[in-house]
Amino acid sequence: MDNPISDTCGWIALAGNYRSHPTFKGVETTDWAIIGGGFTGLAAARRIAKLDPNARIILIEGKRVGQGATGRNSGFVVANESPGHAALSSASGRADYAALNALDHAGVAAVKQLVQSHKIDCQWEDTGSIHAATSAKNFDKLRHHAQAFADLGINATLLDQAALQKRLGTDHYKLGVLSTGGALVQPAALAKGLADNLPAQVEIYENSPVLKLAEDGGAAVLTLKDGTVRANRVIVGVNAFMPRLGLQTDRVFPLALTASLTRPLSKPEEQAIGHAASWGVLSPQSLGATMRLTKDRRILIRNTAEYRPAGIDLARLVQSRDIHYQGLQKRFPWLARDAVEYTWSGNICVSANAKPVFGKLSDNIFAAGCYNASGVARGTIMGRLIIDLAMDAPSALLDTVNSLAKPGWIPPRPFFDIAARIRMGFERAKGKSER
Repeated sequence: MDNPISDTCGWIALAGNYRSHPTFKGVETTDWAIIGGGFTGLAAARRIAKLDPNARIILIEGKRVGQGATGRNSGFVVANESPGHAALSSASGRADYAALNALDHAGVAAVKQLVQSHKIDCQWEDTGSIHAATSAKNFDKLRHHAQAFADLGINATLLDQAALQKRLGTDHYKLGVLSTGGALVQPAALAKGLADNLPAQVEIYENSPVLKLAEDGGAAVLTLKDGTVRANRVIVGVNAFMPRLGLQTDRVFPLALTASLTRPLSKPEEQAIGHAASWGVLSPQSLGATMRLTKDRRILIRNTAEYRPAGIDLARLVQSRDIHYQGLQKRFPWLARDAVEYTWSGNICVSANAKPVFGKLSDNIFAAGCYNASGVARGTIMGRLIIDLAMDAPSALLDTVNSLAKPGWIPPRPFFDIAARIRMGFERAKGKSER
């Protein structure tokens, strides 16, 4: 029998009690307003406090801090993004990949430093990510993947089926590529720890969605349900929700993802996987399965992604859980259906050419976001760097992010809706064997 389903994120439920913050009411004037309490917004607030300890900083989150996409991701602190998504055949494509790779490594280091300095209990593990496939039609892609890493100077190793079975505790995968430099984490616990350790000068408001953002008389004005904020400068870090503020409407779009997390494995189940150490597996196909064996001995699967701007309803979530269980059965046939304890949905922000949003949008408004499913490390480092840009604090890393191509143009709705659903159907068909 299935466990009841309620779109409860397992990471958030297991992270413990969250500190509560008030909703915003009234009229306030501030030096800085940050919209979004995810990795970008948290990093931006911390950076402002470091560079200007006397500044007033208001951070506004539409729901709960750290409980949106930030707390609902798969927990990969990505250091080496899949080269399969990069245009490595051109000089500009290789340059963009190298720039993003440098930013991702800086992001991993920044997150690790915060985890260590604040002693955040988030199941941090320095471990490599494995891109792995079961279908022979994807093997050439993995070999190209490994060669591309080698050509880029990234440490990578091909793993055959025997090596994968020993490492993962399942014989499902036949070929894989291991790259090092990243980490695995309990993302909600990480976000909660980062929020709990913000400098005291950061004022946090939750359940306070910004309804409108405009400029007026040399300042930015944020309109909320029960008040307004007038800010000298605004940082927008809301990723997939940028278009709701009228920003990047022809550059970014949301993808709705769902994931499931099991209860902890039993002793017989641990024996069945040979007491494998925790691991993370990504697919060489964009809509294949993302898998984790977590430090607290649970299995996570994410093998569904859809273009649904309105989000995932409960009926669709039930269907997604069935797809997740089918994926689990392929890899761990002894796992009972009621082992799935949590199933939830979330959004990632994507651009047509897999490039992030970063920069000055107007005299008073700056934005960073659209990390194309690499938000933990990239959101942390770009949240810091957007403040460096706004405060004119030059650095080599700021030059690196400024060197990136901008997100590509997307057509207006409803034309984009039609094209997106066709493309997603095509990608699902390609990735079916890896789900």
